[in-house]
Amino acid sequence: MRKLLLSICLISIFMGGSSAHAVGVDFNPFNIRNNGGTVAPPWDVGLSIVENAAGDGFSAATPLSGQKVGYGTNAFNGRSLNTLSTVDWDKVSGKIGVVSYLNFWVQRGLNYAIIASENDYRGTDFSTRQEWKVFEYDTTVSLDWLLGSGTGGRTSQYLTKDGVNVNLSDLHDDVVLYTGAPPGSNGVGTGAPQGGYGFNLIFGDTQSNFVGSYALENLTMAFGDEQFEAANLAPVPIPAAVWMFGSAIMGFVGFRRRKRLLSAGS
Repeated sequence: MRKLLLSICLISIFMGGSSAHAVGVDFNPFNIRNNGGTVAPPWDVGLSIVENAAGDGFSAATPLSGQKVGYGTNAFNGRSLNTLSTVDWDKVSGKIGVVSYLNFWVQRGLNYAIIASENDYRGTDFSTRQEWKVFEYDTTVSLDWLLGSGTGGRTSQYLTKDGVNVNLSDLHDDVVLYTGAPPGSNGVGTGAPQGGYGFNLIFGDTQSNFVGSYALENLTMAFGDEQFEAANLAPVPIPAAVWMFGSAIMGFVGFRRRKRLLSAGS
């Protein structure tokens, strides 16, 4: 019987698939700001962001200056940002030289900020990449709280450590992703993502190069050795063949048990 059960388990694993793959993460589209600077409905006509059918990207439209939309997840809230290794995706359409930029709401204790990357970061090593800007923070507080060591500063919007642009590995272990400071908090402007997500891709801004439309797909990210991919997380139905196989095995086990009982009683 033990051999039979072991065989059942092995066959079930084989039929169900046992290969390692990236973990699916659910992202959600949301509006951030209208052309006039307002950050709540009613939203401007033409301002839109729609997730694609696969759940691994979006199509966005910001036809007017100042408009902004986001694509975010709270699946990584509580994770140390210094463990984020890379983010990648494929461009479907949009202006040449423009990318959907990264905005991370981070928190350490009672301090918060947005760490952002606006240049093309796709597939780069975030532990060495030195193009991280800091926004939406309390300007009366030193930026030292963001770093594991050294003196924090800001030069041309870039976060610095001892006068040199930081990489993510320079951040303190306790600087974690979170849902974001509410509108009106000290230092928070109208461009801050307010979807309730710590990890955000943003499109749109006051700059003219972000006026238009954009689409991307195959969004992936890694925290250390952990691989993740944006995906719809709807329940996956079990194939009918698996149900039939399981029913047949259970019937066979029941038959063997009944036969054994009859043999014992004769």
